[in-house]
Parts: sequence; structure tokens; C-alpha cells
Amino acid sequence: MKRYDKILVGIIASLLIILQSVNSASQPAPDSDRIHEAVKYLASDELKGRLPGTEGGDKAADFIVNHFKTSGLKSWNNSFKQEFMISTGYKYGESSSVAFETIVQRPGVPADKLPKVRQNWVLSHDFVPLGISENGKVEGELAFVGFGISAPEIGYDDYEGIDVKDKIVVLISESPDSDKKDGEFAPYSSLRYKASNARNKGAIGIIMVRIQGDSMNVFERPEFENRGKNTGIVAVQAWRQSLSKFFPKNKTLIAAENNIVKNRKPESFILPNVRVYINSELIDVESPTHNVIGYVEGSDPILKDEYIVIGAHYDHLGYGGPTSLNRSGGKPQIHHGADDNASGVSALIELAYAIAKNPLKRSVIFSSFSAEEMGLLGSAHFIDNSPVDLSKIVAMINMDMVGRMKKNELTTFGTSSGSYFDNIIDSLDLIDTLSIIKASDAYGPSDHASFVVKDIPVLMFFTGVHEDYHKPSDKADKINYGGIVWSVSFIHRVAETIGNYHARPIFTKTESHSKSMKSEREHSYGEVWFGIIPDFGEHPLGCKISGATPGSPADKAGMKADDIITKIDDAEIKNLYDFMYKVRAHKAGDTLNVHILRGKEHTEKIELKVTLVSKVK
Repeated sequence: MKRYDKILVGIIASLLIILQSVNSASQPAPDSDRIHEAVKYLASDELKGRLPGTEGGDKAADFIVNHFKTSGLKSWNNSFKQEFMISTGYKYGESSSVAFETIVQRPGVPADKLPKVRQNWVLSHDFVPLGISENGKVEGELAFVGFGISAPEIGYDDYEGIDVKDKIVVLISESPDSDKKDGEFAPYSSLRYKASNARNKGAIGIIMVRIQGDSMNVFERPEFENRGKNTGIVAVQAWRQSLSKFFPKNKTLIAAENNIVKNRKPESFILPNVRVYINSELIDVESPTHNVIGYVEGSDPILKDEYIVIGAHYDHLGYGGPTSLNRSGGKPQIHHGADDNASGVSALIELAYAIAKNPLKRSVIFSSFSAEEMGLLGSAHFIDNSPVDLSKIVAMINMDMVGRMKKNELTTFGTSSGSYFDNIIDSLDLIDTLSIIKASDAYGPSDHASFVVKDIPVLMFFTGVHEDYHKPSDKADKINYGGIVWSVSFIHRVAETIGNYHARPIFTKTESHSKSMKSEREHSYGEVWFGIIPDFGEHPLGCKISGATPGSPADKAGMKADDIITKIDDAEIKNLYDFMYKVRAHKAGDTLNVHILRGKEHTEKIELKVTLVSKVK
């Protein structure tokens, strides 16, 4: 049979599926005013960026609950809210302390007889524990290591020629480029990188001081975005004046910093006659947040026991944090998140009204997830605490950033994850005014990823990345509201087809070939591809993964869900950041020796060889 004949037969078969599946009732038109109202409110200054665990996040959840009630959705256990706890910050434990022991030099007195003077620092005046710190005590000599950067590809290494094993290092925040975001030192300016680098060089502790400037004596705030567990190193921030007095007169802190910035050459050295004692204690502060969940019971007496989940996360970044792409400087600004993801929530609400009015044969669960931006925490909690058995969920439809449609284009991810998804999308594309861009990849960084790793077919709808992504400028006045209306209509038809067809879609694992839906958000490893699906929870043994993307180097090497990476080559891996910093230092074709723990108790030790490939553009 000729190729075009095969295509025609496929289209006809797909159209028959749709004609057999859709309700006889006409599809209600989406309410554009309600969509506009939802985006405008969720992205308003009043909600202050919808950070989970804050008043703004709670107001967003209540807004969605009210619409779920009004639309006619049912709730489980008389509540539309599924509560879970998240870390929203930390506080300093009373045992936190820093003490310096200096040796007073006196002519003619043997070294072991020289008097020692101990000086105790005051918490919140001279120092604070950093959010990346482990809890614990360390003591040792003090070594100044400039900005704490090792970047051999640009000919710079603060650790060259100095042994910091079992020492406490003093390092400066930012980089020789100051806070310049696009300079050659930019990939090495984060504190998490510097902690990983210091630990891999053998250091046991860090004293960080801020780079010279207006904020040089401002302590980091004890907030969620500054927290980072499992770093394997004790770390504090010092007030510059309190630390400067321990530098020798011929090598002052300010002079050393100025020389590095001016000459682009390291000036590392051991501070003479000084020993430091650090005790860091951080206590996590947790707050409740909620997934908002409701459902429409199916109309078919048999198929109603199967479910489609339609989801969209409602949280955003608050005033920024580590994933903000704001480069304007100055004081923190509200990140409104109109497209990411007030747009998806508005579509979710509209679909709830439509499907509640005309139920499908299968039941439909509507879930607006919280804490997606913190690492898919809300959808992961849903999976672990699903109101229905996961085996009864036949598909998950996710909407994340559907508010910036251009050229009538709507991208659909995961089209190969369900046995007849491709045919559905092709057929609906044929009769719809939208231009549908298909992508088989089902493993992108949004809430559908929590479902696909459980072998549940997924479809993810998305209208594209833009310059306002993860910036304060992602505001309601930039949304293409007509585009959301068109998207809702198309997604409704997709949901109707899956919800009314007699056969459930069969899950198919697919290789990743498509460009990321949110390239800036992916845990980037530079120009190479490794292919793990991260588990964003923290694990004391190392970097735990949810799986490996089919066809990726990690998959081909044999990595599996729940593996814990503990070491790559000679570098200890404590967390996802350690993993990223290690991988990005390599190029395509390099083979890494990856040490993992496997098994129910993670007692099985395995070494795999992973050969990196170029990242798909």
C-alpha cells in the first residue's frame, strides 16, 4: 500500500474513533470572561506570586475551590483540598556557634608554648549558618580560596597550588565578574556549586563573605530558596568586618579580593596562626499547602470506574528564588506567573465547568497541583496519596503555560505514550483551526512527569517559552486570551475522545527526541545529555532518580527508577546539584563511571558506565 493510502486509512480510522466517542450534546463554548478573570486574579499583586505555604498561595487555592464547587464538581471526604507539608524556610538553632583561636606570637617563646586567645562570635551579628549547611561541628585551619571557583576551561582555579583537605575555607560570593549573569564565570557563581567544589577538594567547612558592594554585610535570609540539604559540608556566612581581622596585614581580605577581580588570577593562601571552630544547627520550618481536587463521575456504569486526570499547577515563584531568571537587580519583585501557570489553571477551571455539564463515560479527576515549581511536589503527593487506585487512571492531561499562543500553534507532548493518542491528535488537528505541533516526548519537567514514571499515558499541552518566563514581567496583560479559548476547545475534544472511547489507551515508553517544553527549567548539564528523570525529594544517601528517559545514555547503561547515585568517577554525589556540576564538566563522548545503590533497602552496590551524547537542540 502506498504511503499516502496508509495515512488516509489511519485518518479515517481515527475519525471513526472520535465520531463514536464524543457526546451527542454540542460542546459548550469556553467562557472567555471567566478565563480572563481567573488569570487576572491569580497573577495579581494581591497573591504575591502564589508561593506555596504563603497567604497568596492559600488565596489561589481557595479561588480554585470556589470554582470547582460552582461548576458542580464532587469532592472526596467533603473537601476539595489535599493537604501536604513543605519546607518554607529554616531557623537557627541555639547551639550554632563560631569561635576563633589565634596564637599570639612572642619572640623567643617555643611554638608549643605560645599563648592562645579564643574569640567567640555572636549569632546574627558576626555570623549566621547558611541554608546549604549540614548540621554538625567542624574545626580546623583556615584557608582563603578567593571565589571558590575551579574552571580549567577558562584557565582559572582558586584551588590550584593549595591543599585544603580537612580545612575550613573562606570564599567570596558571586565571581570576579561580580553579579554579571552572562560573564564567563556565571556557571560557577552559585553557592551550591561552591559548596560542592569545596567538599570535593577535601574541605570540611565554609565561611562565606559577600562580595564588596552595598549588600556586603547583608545576611542571607532564612527562606526556602536558600535552603539546600545533603551538601556534605558545614557552612556559615560571616560579617566582613568580623572576619577581616583574622587576615594578616600583608594579605588583607579587601586587597586579595581587589587583586583577583583586577588580574583574574587566584590569590589563595593559608591564614597563619588561626584555628576556627564551627557548630551549625538549622531547624526546618514547614508549612501546609494543598492540591485542589474534584471529580465528575462518569455516565457509563462500567467505564465510570476508570479515570482521566486533568491537571494544571497553580503555584509560582513568589518573589523569585533560585529558578528566577530576573536579571534586573535591585530588591525582589513579585513574579506574577500569568502564563506560568495562571493560564493553565484558567483552562482547567473552564474544562471543569464543561465536563461537569456534560459528563464523559469515564470519570474525570480535576487537580490543580501546588509546589510544582519546588520540584513536582504536589503531583508526587497526589501519586502517593491518590483518591483512586493508580491502576484505574487511564490517562493524564496536563496544561502548563497555554497563555502565549502564536501563529495558532499548540504543542502536544506525549503523543506516543498512549496507543491511540497520535491518531486522536492527527484527526482533531485535521478538523480544528489550530496548528498542532506533536512531540512524542512524555518526560518533560512538569506535573505529567509524576504520572508517566508510573506508566500512565500522558498528554501535555503548551504554547511555548517566551522572554518573560520566570520573570516579574509574566503578567496578565500579555496573555493571548483568545488562544486559551482555542486551546480549551481542543483539549476538551481530546478529553472527550479518551473519556468516551471503549478501550483504554495502552502505555508505551517513548524515546526523547523533542526539544524541551521549558528549556530554561530543565536541569541543564551544559551541552551533553545524561538522561535521568530526577526525584526532587532529598535523600541522605545521594541523588535519587525517578527513572531514566527511554533511549537516553542513562537508560542504555541500565539505570532504573529509585536508583541512588552516590559517586561519579572520583566525585562524591550528595544531591542533584552535585550531579549537574559533575556532568556539565564533560563533553559528548566521555564515559563516566557511575556508582549507584539499588534494591528495596538500597544495599546493592552497582557501577555503570554512562557515555554522554550531545544534547538535542
